[in-house]
Amino acid sequence: MLAKILKQKGYRIFRYTPFIDREEEINFLKEYFKETPQRILFIYGPKSCGKTTLIEYVVEKELFEDFEKLKPKGNYWVRYINLRRKLISSYETFLESFIKPEEEYEVQKSVSAGVSVAVFTLKAEVLKQVKERKKDLFDALIDELDKKVKKENKKPILIIDEIQTLEEIYINGERELLKEFLNFCVSLTKETHLSHVVILTSNTIFLNRIYNDSKLKETSIFKRINHPSKEIAEKLLKDLGYNESQINLILEYFGNIISRLLYLYTFIKPEDSIEKLKEFLEKEKLDAKIQILEILKRHKKYNLPKNAEEIFMNLADKLMKDGLNFKDLSEEEIELIDVLCEREILFFDPQTGIVTPNSRIYLKAMEEIVGKY
Repeated sequence: MLAKILKQKGYRIFRYTPFIDREEEINFLKEYFKETPQRILFIYGPKSCGKTTLIEYVVEKELFEDFEKLKPKGNYWVRYINLRRKLISSYETFLESFIKPEEEYEVQKSVSAGVSVAVFTLKAEVLKQVKERKKDLFDALIDELDKKVKKENKKPILIIDEIQTLEEIYINGERELLKEFLNFCVSLTKETHLSHVVILTSNTIFLNRIYNDSKLKETSIFKRINHPSKEIAEKLLKDLGYNESQINLILEYFGNIISRLLYLYTFIKPEDSIEKLKEFLEKEKLDAKIQILEILKRHKKYNLPKNAEEIFMNLADKLMKDGLNFKDLSEEEIELIDVLCEREILFFDPQTGIVTPNSRIYLKAMEEIVGKY
């Protein structure tokens, strides 16, 4: 019903959901893929800003003429892997999720286009050598991509979503899988120019470690994806039928986070009373408040100092007004900020070093927490 209403209003629909205001990002990626691979592209942004939806739209609609039939545009060769959808707990499970025997892939690739663009393939004998540690995985993959470029005239694009999933996984108990994988990405882009590499992450504390790694900083581009503007959010709510009073109240709690505005419509319709709307928004604020207090009060669970609540209160005023400068924080303060960012309550931008609430609903929750102390 929601998609039908907005489609009639001229909104673009992707996977039964409105896909709103991403022309700048789409054009950026299209132009980026036309160039010779030079650097890894890291894409990041606040929670629910639409990073994954954006990249999946670009893959399906801009890199393929017919996605279901696996017919790419031009000579693109695309692999898109969302690690959030994989259960990876070891190097062995990484291999099982990430690499398939070429012979098996040819039999199964017609089952699902989504599955087919989510794996690399190697000859069964080569994959066996990799699993037996007789051949390095990343050397084998580079050989495979070199063949795609030089023999088949392909333009490879490798896209990895939620790469932080590979943290704390080791190869042979010694080599860090994530470090080896990122070195592989540097080789694909800066060193051999064989493939574009796009990496998405919602964990900006993790991204900060990458951003400050001199080797990766010099071989990467960092692109922030923001929420659409307030004007676009207002127009969306108006097109859904909400009146001015409702719109002002919704934006006060949810801001311009499109996914939250669409979620709201599931429960509160424009014909519902302002009281019902306010009750719903207050419950959302309470949920956000409970998330914050759970971390502050159960400090042992999160390996935080005993005075986590006091630390938060000392930081709250500046956090809610102008944001915190990460460089100005003490070690104890950073420990707390790290946890709140990893839980996506706060958002840290590694390029500016500023920490802010991840959304208006968390800002509202913080205001209430501070007001009661």
